[in-house]
Amino acid sequence: MDVLYFHQYFATRRRSTATRSYELARRLVERGHKVTIVSRDTRRLEAGRDGRPAGRLVAREQVDGIDVLFLNVPYANRYPTPLRLASFTAFTVAAGVAGALERKPDVVYASSTPLTIGIAGLATARLKRVPFVFEIRDLWPAVPVELGALRSRPAVRSAEWLERRLYRRAAKIVVLSEGAQEDLERRGIPSEKLSLIPNAADLDVFRPDAVDESFRARHGLDGKFLAVYAGAIGRANGLDQLVDAAEALRRRGDDRVAIVALGDGGERPRLEERARALALDNLRFLPPVPKEKLAGIVGAADVTLTIFAPYPILETNSPNKFFDSLAAGKPAVVNLAGWMRRLVEENDAGAWVPAGESEALAWALSALAGDRERVERMGRNARALAEREFSRDLMADRLARTLEEAVAG
Repeated sequence: MDVLYFHQYFATRRRSTATRSYELARRLVERGHKVTIVSRDTRRLEAGRDGRPAGRLVAREQVDGIDVLFLNVPYANRYPTPLRLASFTAFTVAAGVAGALERKPDVVYASSTPLTIGIAGLATARLKRVPFVFEIRDLWPAVPVELGALRSRPAVRSAEWLERRLYRRAAKIVVLSEGAQEDLERRGIPSEKLSLIPNAADLDVFRPDAVDESFRARHGLDGKFLAVYAGAIGRANGLDQLVDAAEALRRRGDDRVAIVALGDGGERPRLEERARALALDNLRFLPPVPKEKLAGIVGAADVTLTIFAPYPILETNSPNKFFDSLAAGKPAVVNLAGWMRRLVEENDAGAWVPAGESEALAWALSALAGDRERVERMGRNARALAEREFSRDLMADRLARTLEEAVAG
């Protein structure tokens, strides 16, 4: 197949962000398919890239066999909502033009968020007269509406209209979680149109034997029971639960546990100020690191944290940090109910605490710190679950079948 893939956040392992489109695309290439990705140009954020990348407005590179078209449309998570929406619109227009100028593919695959990327994907598919496959990473606009980021009723109605239209026009819809699949089925999307392809475990990067032996010493964490959060630090992530849990641990006199949060986002300055004001020496905020370096840090942890704000809509998430933890053979402490809770409890691969409840998180970490045998058993179970159900190769096979079915149909 010749696949034209729209995803505005393409990133390799040299970045600290999610690498789903890179991992899936390179595996499609390995299986003999041709893949062209249209993305924003964020190459300057890659670790180890010296100087300014070539191409001022548009650039093209071969990345591990993937043909990547980089469009220089600025964007940052710290942008205020109006500027973010303007950036999304600009990228949609630029991506639509780029798609129109590309050769005719066999299938167009567009990955949301934002929802507007579906416009470029659908327009290109109709122009080229090929099937359109739409991937839903987050339920949009439901997520920003519930989080209060999208409040204008006309904007919400327009987004909901666009969402319905994209679902209707897509030959296949890829969802990343059981919760998202159930939500779409409740809204009348035929189950045969849906394909469940969760985020996945990078088994070759995150491994039980991939350990940064110096990490603890560098940060004064030797002898501590170490819980690591690695990911975005924004409104949806609800990391006040970490600050409050660290305070609860100190209040009860448990100095065994240390929490490290690696990442960046709009909420980080406020949370760091809270931690300083409370004089918390058991909580550290560190900058994000490339995925290949992160693997050693996760390997140095005892458990990981998959934490979100207490909004029910977020239970449809498929968080990368959770699957990284499984691959590394680390128990995951999660606060998402639904399928995340079921996975850790049924497979004895971690623990669940309610979202927003800091005392529950503090208690869970204390209990795990006092039962190293249980932690080791959960870690073995986590790696086995990753290998059995969530390898990248397995997900790439599912995606190839989904795209082939769309082309055949």
